[in-house]
Amino acid sequence: MRFINFGKDYEIGIRSVDQQHKEIIDTINYLYNIRTHDKKEILEYFNTLVKQLKTHFESEENLMKENKVVHFISHKLEHDRAYSKYADYYSTYKSGKKEFDPEILVSLKNWIENHMIRKDMKLKALAKLN
Repeated sequence: MRFINFGKDYEIGIRSVDQQHKEIIDTINYLYNIRTHDKKEILEYFNTLVKQLKTHFESEENLMKENKVVHFISHKLEHDRAYSKYADYYSTYKSGKKEFDPEILVSLKNWIENHMIRKDMKLKALAKLN
C-alpha cells in the first residue's frame, strides 16, 4: 500500500534531489507497511530513513549555498527541526522508552508534502541552471 505517492507533481527537475525524495518516500511507505512488525525490522528501516534525511538535507543545502539561494536559512532551519524531531524519535524508540507509534509517519508525511510544495518547488529555478 502506498502511504505517500511520489509523482511528477513533486519533481523539481534536479535529478539527484528528485531521486533522494523518491527514496525517502519509498522508505516511509515501507515503514508504514511494516508498522506492526517486530521492533528490529522497524528500527532497521527507521535508521535508514534518518540517514536518508541527513544526506538529502545536506545535499539540498549544499546546492542552495552553491547557487546563493535567498531563502537558504529558513529552508535549512526547517530541515534542522525536522531532522531533530525524527532522529530524536528514532533514538527514543530504539532505547525502549517509547513504543512505535505510526502517527510519527503521518507527521513526517505531512511535513514532507508541505515542505516539498512550499519550499522545494522554489528550487525548480535551479534546475535550469544545472
